[in-house]
Amino acid sequence: MSEHAFTRGRGGGYVLRLGTEERALVSRLLDELSSLLTDPTDPAMTARLFPVVHPDRPEQEAEYQRLMRDELVTSRLAGITMVKDVLGGGGKKVTFTEDQLGVFMQALNSVRLVLGTMLDVTEDDDTFPDDAPLVPEYQLYAYLSWLLDSAVHVLTGA
Repeated sequence: MSEHAFTRGRGGGYVLRLGTEERALVSRLLDELSSLLTDPTDPAMTARLFPVVHPDRPEQEAEYQRLMRDELVTSRLAGITMVKDVLGGGGKKVTFTEDQLGVFMQALNSVRLVLGTMLDVTEDDDTFPDDAPLVPEYQLYAYLSWLLDSAVHVLTGA
């Protein structure tokens, strides 16, 4: 892996340099996220995507979730569609506008949150055990973290 997957484009925008297989992986993960959002058979897997707003007031929380959840799902699905459209174009490099990069980051982080739930990752986890039973999943989490970090760096100019 190179230091950063994203670079600033000469003509503007943000260039993502990923091979076809890597783009296909991200696209497939976004498809899986879409499935989780539209068929919530295991709501615990997407719990981090819908944080509790009123933790001490269950009735208000239930009302908030009732009113906002569909809108949040619709927004996430639209973002996933847009990101997949951008990823599907171009050769080894794909160019995002600033707005598209923001949506990409949100979608990618949503995948990380679901994967983190599956792996029981906490804010204190910065390394993963080599002998963990889900080593490929930990590697995927690290890869998505690297990709998100690259997007943040290019967007902030760091």
